[in-house]
Amino acid sequence: MRSLIAVGEFFFDLIFYRLERLPRMGEEMFTPNFGFTLGGGAPNTGITAARLGRKVEIVTVLGDSPLDDFAVDSLARDGVGTRFIRRHSGSMGAITVSVSLPKDRFLLTYPGANVFLEKHIHQPATRKQLAAAAHVHFALSPPDWTPYARLVRSLKRKGVTTSWDLGWNPQAVRLPGFREVVGTLDIAFFNRAEALHYTNENTPERAIRKLAKEGQIIVVKLGASGALALGPDGMKRAPGMKVRCLDTTGAGDAFNGGFLHAWLDSANLSDCLRVGNVCGALSTMEPGGNKGVPDSAALARALRKMK
Repeated sequence: MRSLIAVGEFFFDLIFYRLERLPRMGEEMFTPNFGFTLGGGAPNTGITAARLGRKVEIVTVLGDSPLDDFAVDSLARDGVGTRFIRRHSGSMGAITVSVSLPKDRFLLTYPGANVFLEKHIHQPATRKQLAAAAHVHFALSPPDWTPYARLVRSLKRKGVTTSWDLGWNPQAVRLPGFREVVGTLDIAFFNRAEALHYTNENTPERAIRKLAKEGQIIVVKLGASGALALGPDGMKRAPGMKVRCLDTTGAGDAFNGGFLHAWLDSANLSDCLRVGNVCGALSTMEPGGNKGVPDSAALARALRKMK
């Protein structure tokens, strides 16, 4: 089985959901709608793929607090390898508070040990570990993409395939190395808003054709409407799975984990999209990006129901 290394930021996600309103200044509000999960693009993607049976390692940075010990233990219980996690003394993992109202949400984040992540990624020992993987997935948005363009090219020369969830960074297209990274990846993941913004197009179909280079797979996630991808075999689309949505935090990362698991098993592009859609949809039924993701048996049942 081809192994996966997920590289990116880590967060402890504190999620308040289905609030009718925000508290006023000086007011205390009580709600039963709360979830606490491990979060971030790399953990959510890695946990999803590991739960489906993929061999997964994660490259990230945590602190040395008891809460960070809990995170390492939790990742291991979910089948995610923790050998490549750096523990930075005197710090703790990042914390994000997510507060969701019926039509919007806000996020409040303490970056914690994530400030040490880039140094960890570019250490010679870490780069050697990445070069030994079958596939490396990145989930971060650096201020300078140039070192990552060199890293992705280096991995490509060693036969390692790569993917990246580019995320929402309106300034990214003007940052050094961004376009080179996107053009070198085997798979690039966007959501609809990101794809339209980065290409200045008005439809996902036009955006995806503008983004794709020869031999690449470009994926655009469309939320409840499913997902669209362009690869060597042409444009493919898969419908979303209808579920009762509780919280959308991390759903795109869960999609990535499912898609990559199927792709690493040499599934065709349409099937990769379907697996990704199921994982993303089921993740929204629980707070956070990984509590609701399926194991292989639950995935098979869901796929049978969608036919």
